[in-house]
Parts: sequence; structure tokens; C-alpha cells
Amino acid sequence: MRVLGAVLTAHYLAAFTALGMPVFMPSVLAQLAPGTPDWLAGTLYVLPTICTALTATGWGRLADRYGRKLSLMRAQVGLAFGFMLAGCAPNLMVFVVALIIQGSCGGSLAAANAYLSTQSKGPALARALDWTQFSARLAMLTAPILLGVAIDRGLAQSLYGYLSLLPLLGLVITSRLPPDTVETHTQHSPGRSMAQSANSIHRELWGLLTVQFLYYFAVVVTFPYFILYCRNLGITSDSMAGLIYSLPHLVYLLILPWQRSNSLMPQRLLLLGLGLLACTSLMQAMLTHTALLAPVRVFYGVGMTLAICGLNRALSHCAANAPAGRLFGLFDSCGKWAGALGGIVAGALVHRYGLAMPFFAAALAGAIALTAATLVFYSGKQRQPYVAAGDA
Repeated sequence: MRVLGAVLTAHYLAAFTALGMPVFMPSVLAQLAPGTPDWLAGTLYVLPTICTALTATGWGRLADRYGRKLSLMRAQVGLAFGFMLAGCAPNLMVFVVALIIQGSCGGSLAAANAYLSTQSKGPALARALDWTQFSARLAMLTAPILLGVAIDRGLAQSLYGYLSLLPLLGLVITSRLPPDTVETHTQHSPGRSMAQSANSIHRELWGLLTVQFLYYFAVVVTFPYFILYCRNLGITSDSMAGLIYSLPHLVYLLILPWQRSNSLMPQRLLLLGLGLLACTSLMQAMLTHTALLAPVRVFYGVGMTLAICGLNRALSHCAANAPAGRLFGLFDSCGKWAGALGGIVAGALVHRYGLAMPFFAAALAGAIALTAATLVFYSGKQRQPYVAAGDA
């Protein structure tokens, strides 16, 4: 618990830094480079995400070779340097370079998860992965509020420099963590059983990557135009729309402390979560008034929570049989590509078909993810069941 608490604190500081400022990109550009076109804010918003997607797997391989703690410290240094450079950038070109550094050298979530895989295994690791998602969602809720206050007081670009201190504080915390042992590949029994085990794990891994991609696409495709969607339903207050937007994340924060690692098998968690996510996305696409929006968003949050917990349990099973750095880097990269594609598709769908269409796309992606998860867990010969254990 001491190790988990330290990792979560350091990850929250990094997530607060990385997730808070992109929302205020238009304000930063208005101060740094007045007169820039509107589309540039959207491009720079996703630039660090794309850079992380491109580099996450490579950093994961290096983590497997040189150590996961070292990789976690590297991510914090990269994030701090990128934000420090952005805070003092004299022009737009240097600012863009800073964002590239931030995305390319960051990736604290994958690094934190890979390190945690050296400290716990099985259901205990799955529970730890749930908590890193908890710290990320807590940052998503708190950072925009607190940084919004600072933006209202006239800070914009200079805020990047102040925020660079947070990952440096996380670096100090991380430096006191126990070192991890760099392991070679997992040993299997020789002969035919080894080949069968490797093939089974390979199929499960790529199936879960497909589910991961579709899940993140389904969630992110509804993000960019949610405020406009609420206005279209008749919600005129942006603060109320923001509260309704945040409800699924609040649900996760409220449910997770009470959700036990052995409460449901990962198959049931993931399938139930994806099914609920697809149904509630479809309901949001078909809503014509505001009365049911908040309850639907609450159930959407329940589906999101169950899907994440199910994915984490399945992922922890894979982590026992694969290099953890590469594995978590691959999953992080997959989620980042899905998020970038979701943002692009959302813009195209809203432009062509209207504000409800991203929710139809989310429902379709959720249904396909449900089918893919069913094939992962139930096609062919059933693999060994998960063994329940206490919380991490």
C-alpha cells in the first residue's frame, strides 16, 4: 500500500499537469500568437497525444531492458522539461516543439502501470490498475477547475512553467520507491504446451487491444461536442453542461473504493460494462429533452467503470506472461490512437450529420467491442479461470 500510494500520488501530479492545460489551448494561443486560425488549437490539442501514441511502445521496450522505475522517472522528467519549455517559449514554433517533447517523452500512465506490475501480480495488479485510472480521473475533474481559476486571473502560457514543478515533485516521490528487477521473458513448459500457451496469450492480447481501441474510441468520440450537444437539448448553462459531462467520471470515483477485486469475473465485468456503455450511448443519441440526460449519464458512468475494471483484470492476466513495459506501452499507444481518431471522426460526423451522431458512433463501437470481447473470452477452448484474491 505504501508503494501504491506513492505511485498514485506521483501519477496524479503528472496527470494534473498533462490533462489540465489542453482545455485552455485557445487562451494560451491568444496570448502567445494572436490571430492564429481556430483549427490550430484543435491540432495542438491532440499533438502530444499523437506523439505519445508513436513513442509509447518504444519506451516500453526500453523499460523492460533497463528498468520500469527508471522509465517512470524518465516520463516525469520529460513531462517537466516539455512544460518548462512551453512556459518560456518566445514564439509558436518553440511552443510546438515543447508539446512534441511533452508527448514524446511523457507517457506516465503506461510507465506507472509497468512499474506496478513489478510490485504485484494477478488480481492485486488489476486492483492497482483500477487505482491509476482513479488518479487520472481525479486529475481530469480537478485540473480544469483549478487551472480555470488561474486562467481567469490572467495566467496562460506562464502557467506551463509553474505546472512543470508538479512532475518534478512526482520525480522526488518516485526516486524513493523500491527498485525493480529487470526480468527476462516468462518461462513456459517446453515443447508443444509452450507453443500453445504462447499462441493463446497472443490471441488474447490482440483481442484485448481491439477491445481497448474500440472502448476508447467510443468514449472519446462523444467528448469534443458534448457542450454543444447539451445546448441543443436546451441546457443553456455551461456550468450545468460541464457537470453533466463530468458525471461518468464522478461515478467512477464513487464506485471504485467500494468495488472489490473479487466481486465479479473479468469476463462479466467487461461484457456487462461494454453492453451498458453501448446502450446508454444509443439512449443519448435518441434523447430529445433534458429530463433523462443526467440519469443516463450516471448509467453510462457505471458502464465505463465496469468496462475499465474488466479490461484491467484481463490485462493483469496478460502481464504475467509478457514483458510488462512493452505490454502497457502498447495498450497506452492503442488508447491514444483511438482517442485521436475519435476526435477527428467526431468533427466529421457533427459537420455532416449533426450533434447526436457521435453517440450513434459510440454505440456502434461499443457493440463491436462487446462482440470482440465475447470472442476473446468464449471462442475456442476456455482458458484457466481467474483466481480471486484480496485487494492490493
